Amino acid sequence: MATITDVARVAGVSKNTVSRFLNERGYISQQTRKKIQDAIDLLHYQPNQIARSLFTNKTNMVGLVIPDVSQPFFATMTSKIEDELDRRGYKMILCNTMHSSSKERKYLDMLTANKVDGIIIGSHSIDINYSGIKAPIVALDRFLSDTIPVVSADHAQGGLMAANAVLKRGCRNVAQFIGYSKVRTPSAKRHQVFAQQMHQSGIPCATYELRLNQFEFATYLKTVDDFLEENSNVDGVFASDLVALAIQRQALARGVRIPDDLFIFGYDGSFVSQIAYPALPTIVQPFEELAKTLADVLVREINGEQVEKLSYTLPVKESDGYVESALSSKADLFMPFPF
Repeated sequence: MATITDVARVAGVSKNTVSRFLNERGYISQQTRKKIQDAIDLLHYQPNQIARSLFTNKTNMVGLVIPDVSQPFFATMTSKIEDELDRRGYKMILCNTMHSSSKERKYLDMLTANKVDGIIIGSHSIDINYSGIKAPIVALDRFLSDTIPVVSADHAQGGLMAANAVLKRGCRNVAQFIGYSKVRTPSAKRHQVFAQQMHQSGIPCATYELRLNQFEFATYLKTVDDFLEENSNVDGVFASDLVALAIQRQALARGVRIPDDLFIFGYDGSFVSQIAYPALPTIVQPFEELAKTLADVLVREINGEQVEKLSYTLPVKESDGYVESALSSKADLFMPFPF
């Protein structure tokens, strides 16, 4: 295994110069920097991260706290966030809380004890005081405190787009599924806007609230079975993609024609929305832009820079090729949903 002495020898410089290069301390000419980097690449040298962190007071580690990595939205965001952090020289520690506030507290204690440089939090716990955490924090689609920046999609825009699609389809009796209302999240805005648009158009709109941290597909099947049993007259539904697909699966099993008898409109636009048949029209969240903004804001906080604002809202879009086909479809052939 190569050492710092080997790097110095191959680069033709002193160990102190290599140390200053690794720890970004003091002036080093571009020519010397290139020699050192070429030597590191040639020898596949790996610096001692523990010693380096003690010297720089940085670990180059960031924690990501989410409620359920198997949920498509969080799975997609985890992948994008890890990639964006890697581009900036940071490694990510994934903390999958599995819907447990107790587990989340342990993760947060572990992250702060190990002095990670920052934390991105997208969990749905409602009984944790995040403002007391001694580390730079950015929130993913959550209102954690008045001092923690939050990055989210433009859910008001998304709710309006979904409402327009449902109205264009000609639905006359509509329902929507929302997350647990005590979780303070910008995403609630999409359902508020959707309900307002239905009310202004004279369309009845019933709202069904999911339980706290209800993310598993199997639980959605039971929830939507009860819904379909009691609401055979509903002809339009708005819900996040996984709930929407549970509705589609159970409706098809009952012989309901999609979208002729029941128009289902989703929200998120993760990979699961692309495997459904009939096609699921949906609002696509800007996953890459969300991840990039989260990483940018957090790195600025880590570097002690002033963040320009506490709320970052990014535009959504309709799923390409799905919305119009679903709005106009009168297909008479249907296949079961492949779950």
